[in-house]
Amino acid sequence: MKVILWNLRKSLLELFPTNKFRLILISLSLLAASISVSELLVAKFFTEIILHEGELSTKELIFFVTFFFLFYGITRAAQFFQRIYRLRVFEKAFKASDSEINNFQENWRWSLAIELTNILATLTQLGVVILFFIYFNPLFGLVDLIVVLVVLQLIGRIFAKQIKEQRNFSNARKLKKKVSPAEKFRTRIKSGEVGILYSGVSMIVLLGLLLYLSYQGEISPANTVVLFFGLRLQNSGLSSMSTSLMRFARARTHSE
Repeated sequence: MKVILWNLRKSLLELFPTNKFRLILISLSLLAASISVSELLVAKFFTEIILHEGELSTKELIFFVTFFFLFYGITRAAQFFQRIYRLRVFEKAFKASDSEINNFQENWRWSLAIELTNILATLTQLGVVILFFIYFNPLFGLVDLIVVLVVLQLIGRIFAKQIKEQRNFSNARKLKKKVSPAEKFRTRIKSGEVGILYSGVSMIVLLGLLLYLSYQGEISPANTVVLFFGLRLQNSGLSSMSTSLMRFARARTHSE
């Protein structure tokens, strides 16, 4: 876990030379995380409409359904804005940098910046989802926090090894030593998939706990559905983070 945070911080300082750009980047990451987590609110809202459909008048039903689609549309538009605007931020930040780099390194800096923003957004998303779980059920939320920290620790170990592997590949290229493309792809993809496997196992454990608490009456049916969507969002975040970290390791070592 420490190696992940250390490399993220170092890359953030290197890629974005001023506090202005760093603040903009962090704000965009928060926006991306809030958009993802808003899907839980959409799920909650949709579930409430379905469960209370027979209790709503026609006007109320039309109002809630309209609001649902409007809110969903706004989140999609905000996500589009965030992904496009960050590219402009990257370009301005790189032009403001005093670092002397060649075209090869600059290409990898773009890849590094994209993966950096993806990872920061995912980490923020995970934090918000955990708080969301704690709000609905403190016991489930605390267990989820422990499980996520364990998974991140395991992924962090894989990431540390991947940094070493990718640095070896980078040094081999500089020394003009031939390394087969199959070995490069296999090393990175296999590492990412192992992280995804850890995330999948955690999903099974937490889903079992959710079903148990729901069966015991500790969580209402509506909230159980929402928490299930939250677990899927969390699992998707951990999985994408695992693969992003391996791409981040490749971009970081090749941009040095």
